[in-house]
Amino acid sequence: MEAQYYYFTGENAYALREELRVWKEQFIRKHGAENFLQMDASDVTLRTLLDEVGVAPFIAQKRLVVLRGTPSLDAEEVEKLAKLLHPDCVLVIADSAPDKRTSAYKALKKFATVKEYEPLKGKQLLQWMTRMAASYQSTFSQGAVEHLVELAGEDQDVLSREVEKLSLHAVGRSISKEDIHLLFPFTREQEVWRLTQLLAEGRGDQALIYAKTLLQGGEDPFSLWNLLLWMLRTLVTVTAAVQAGVRQPAAIASQYKVPFPSARNMLPLAQRIDLSALASLVYWAAATDRELKTGGYKASKEAPEELVALIDGFVLRCSRLERK
Repeated sequence: MEAQYYYFTGENAYALREELRVWKEQFIRKHGAENFLQMDASDVTLRTLLDEVGVAPFIAQKRLVVLRGTPSLDAEEVEKLAKLLHPDCVLVIADSAPDKRTSAYKALKKFATVKEYEPLKGKQLLQWMTRMAASYQSTFSQGAVEHLVELAGEDQDVLSREVEKLSLHAVGRSISKEDIHLLFPFTREQEVWRLTQLLAEGRGDQALIYAKTLLQGGEDPFSLWNLLLWMLRTLVTVTAAVQAGVRQPAAIASQYKVPFPSARNMLPLAQRIDLSALASLVYWAAATDRELKTGGYKASKEAPEELVALIDGFVLRCSRLERK
């Protein structure tokens, strides 16, 4: 810490917070807790801040003051703060999401030593997750780390919690995709996405078990039926794209107005599909949906048994769509 006046900022709140934690631990170990102070920017004025950064450390070489948030100061006050820092005091102002329009932000970028913390992407993010798992004496099986990012997104706060949980669960072995599916808190959309993924991969038996698990877990049968119909419409669209010679998910998403994840998910099945089996499924699903809406099937929220059987039938028919 050669400089005295720091501004930690950037969208990666996790990395910024971890950096502060390391600074705090190392500083207290070397200079003592009595020379460390942390304050909230909303609670300070220039006067109170100067009172804290203008004093010498107590029987130590350095004093560290951490200010969480960007203070409400004008450019002149930000510059004054830099000039009146005690030679043995280090001031760190940390704000992952500052208002960049303020004079304080602009002045801090000019007068302080700025450290930017940007979100990790791609290979760097995967390497960080792998290192984190290793810190718990764990590893990821092939494809599992990428799969976790697909489900959880790229927020390091979320990923750190998931990696820790998975590492503690998979003691003595690699973290697998199955571990992720068991422990990851899927949203309703992600749960249905998992069902469609199983169908697209031709894993009909597992898809049937998973559909039953969703229903037993409280999924509304009518909602699940409608989502399966949406999946079928998407599959028909992706299949039409494949038949037209369009075989890249991005191109299908752009030309046929299908969400990219859905296009990528459905593409393997669309490339292997039996067109007559698909036509038969579409005809059956349309007729069945009409019967559900006109009273041909006696299904209600109180008595959904017939609809549950129809969902099973839908899944089984989907599992027979591949060319033999």
